[in-house]
Amino acid sequence: MAKLEITLHQKDGDVTYKQNHITGQKYLDFWNIQEKIEKESLNNVEIIALRLEYIASLFPDDKLTKEQVLKGLDPWELDATISRLISVVLGNEESGEKKEP
Repeated sequence: MAKLEITLHQKDGDVTYKQNHITGQKYLDFWNIQEKIEKESLNNVEIIALRLEYIASLFPDDKLTKEQVLKGLDPWELDATISRLISVVLGNEESGEKKEP
C-alpha cells in the first residue's frame, strides 16, 4: 500500500494518485510553508493555494497540479484531504503501512 494516496474526481471517473516514498525534504518544505504563513499573515485563499501546491508536489506524477487537486475534490473533501496528507508527512497519522519494529 502506498504511503500517500489522493483520489480526484474527473470527467471520466475517479483517478487515484499514489506515492510510496516521501523525502525528508517534503517535511522541511511543509515547515517552510508554515513559517511563510505566519510571517506574511496570509489570508485563507493564499494559505489554501500554498497547501494545494504542496500537496500536488508530494506526488511524482508531473501532470498533478494544484489546479487538478482543487478541481478534483468536492468542497467538503478539501480541508480533510489536505489535513490527512500533511498528517502523514509529519508522522502524525498512519499511512496504512506497518512500520518496522
